[in-house]
Amino acid sequence: MSDKAAILAELQAAHDNFRSRIAALPDSRFDETWLGVWNLSQLLAHMSGWYGEMTGSFERVARGERPTPEGVNYADTDAWNAKFALNAKPGRAALTDWDAAYDRYVAAARALDDSQFGIDPEKGRPRIGNRLLQAAGIEHFAEHQGELEDWLARS
Repeated sequence: MSDKAAILAELQAAHDNFRSRIAALPDSRFDETWLGVWNLSQLLAHMSGWYGEMTGSFERVARGERPTPEGVNYADTDAWNAKFALNAKPGRAALTDWDAAYDRYVAAARALDDSQFGIDPEKGRPRIGNRLLQAAGIEHFAEHQGELEDWLARS
């Protein structure tokens, strides 16, 4: 299995695990506040926002550009997260938007050349394809999976 195929499989497994826990929830559950001040719709909008940003990053890298647009800084993640949460759709429409954003993110990753994945032996760090899938995808699922499980167990 190639480096690209391996990390995409890891991403898909994390996605499927997360999504399976929310797939059958009724609309009303999407509006319950449980993650600080956020509800499930806002969490999904937050994740969708990062998928959108990283989809653009994949597209820029594929064109030979830097992943982040000139003048854009992702360091203030709280501000970005708040902005993304404002785009939350109500109920299951949030899941539909999240699914579409995830599909675009994965398609952009698949379109990136295989050479952009794996570990760079000279630098000893993951290549850009891995970094973009780790941060907004795999690690993002890991970050929120436990919180999601706790919420579902309480209700």
